[in-house]
Amino acid sequence: MEIERRKYQELIISEILKGKREGRNLIIELDAGMGKRIVSYLLTKTLPREERILIITPSQASLRDTYSTFQTLYKRSGMNVDEIGYISAGVPAQVKRKLLETKRVIIATPISLVNVLRKNPTLLRDFSIILINEVDKAVRRAAEVEEEGEEIRISTAKELSKVKRKVVKRVRLTYPWNELKKFFPPNACIIGMSGTLRDKHIVRDISGEVVFMPELETLMDALFPKEKPLNIITMDYLIQRTDADRYIIRNITIIRKIPVEDERIEKIVNAISEEIERTGERIITKYGKMFTEKNIEKLERGLPLIPDTDFLKIKYLRLALVRRFVLASIPEHYRRFLKRKSIKNLLEKKTGEKLDDLIPEKSSKVEKILEIARNWIELGKKVTILTSFIRVAEKLKRELEKLGLRVFLITGKTLYKGKILSEFKSSKDPAVLVMTPVGERDIDLSDVELIIVHDVISTVKTMYQRFKRGRRCFVSVLYYKNTFEEKKVNKLLDRMKKYYPWSLKVEN
Repeated sequence: MEIERRKYQELIISEILKGKREGRNLIIELDAGMGKRIVSYLLTKTLPREERILIITPSQASLRDTYSTFQTLYKRSGMNVDEIGYISAGVPAQVKRKLLETKRVIIATPISLVNVLRKNPTLLRDFSIILINEVDKAVRRAAEVEEEGEEIRISTAKELSKVKRKVVKRVRLTYPWNELKKFFPPNACIIGMSGTLRDKHIVRDISGEVVFMPELETLMDALFPKEKPLNIITMDYLIQRTDADRYIIRNITIIRKIPVEDERIEKIVNAISEEIERTGERIITKYGKMFTEKNIEKLERGLPLIPDTDFLKIKYLRLALVRRFVLASIPEHYRRFLKRKSIKNLLEKKTGEKLDDLIPEKSSKVEKILEIARNWIELGKKVTILTSFIRVAEKLKRELEKLGLRVFLITGKTLYKGKILSEFKSSKDPAVLVMTPVGERDIDLSDVELIIVHDVISTVKTMYQRFKRGRRCFVSVLYYKNTFEEKKVNKLLDRMKKYYPWSLKVEN
């Protein structure tokens, strides 16, 4: 693995060292494929040997890749590999403690790290730099502002103390970041890196209204210490000041929208969508203080803030889940949900047809994917298919194998994912990799030439991360024509172009 000298990476290292000298923290926006792991390695190489660095990475897969990359680069440069340690699930507590006491470079997942720090809260005191990879994952999608209040202490089983204790409600960060940040040494330089810092999340403010807030603002306010200055380095800054644009062009992703026509799916989805909209309007009316305007998107993202016992919320979520199954799954999976009495009655009433006549025998999306994949394989290309449900992934594998194609499958149930991925990447023959979201998390597919997306969700950054699994590749996004899904895909891609204009091109 050779490291190509890049000016934008050198600038980032320079800004980190400057921030450390001046007592500043940093947030760095670095797009997918621009070398976050390389920047982390260069930082460890550049720092004085007495300086210790903690790298927090969001998942086991990311930790394994980072550790493996460091080992390879350390050996190539003649550095001491023994100075690197990792903390993850399965490592005994006493070993974690010893690693934090002795290793110069520690790579850790947040939960494994916080578990050992609870009993040993001073183990990070000698670390001068804490680097948080994919820092945006610390932010909740639906959150509440911090509130200070008081609650009564319980002095005995039968008595309440007259003395009240002060409590602070902090629910803007995901577990375990509210706790983990307390263990960061005050003198350490904290660096957050991510390629997706431009999304917004829903927040209920003190007045009770839900509003959209930039995730970046929440990160700045909730994760980073207020007593230290904070510098933000954006992709715009790197493009203007360095050679970043040269490497962005290398990683450009071309997105193609692929409409799938299915009259029966259109009738089912549109009938359910009408009832969802009607239920949503009733929720907005009921919670007028939270939703001061009739904004369905705000409602969808703010639903976690509504009590789980609310009948309208339950109905809305059930309908949305059924629609999700129809759009993202296969008939043999979603048929039983459609046959539930309430859904069956709804569909037959709105369409005037019998349910058995409405449900397709085959998935039109699966048929379209088989056609696209076969054409690309015949050209000698490698293809990856992303789908939300394991049943769909397994169905695709069976059908692709019937066509005589070599197929690899990675899902949340798959053991030895690294081995399977390695076999796919090293295959000299054309092949197909089918993955579900849990299976594809933090996986880079630099040699894939086509990614087929079976279904999408509404979150821009999540879908952007999936699209950017590949480098310099095409992404085909499927959707059912004349349905809610068509609107969702168009809105998603419009926002993606707005947030990440340098990184992708959407073909009309």
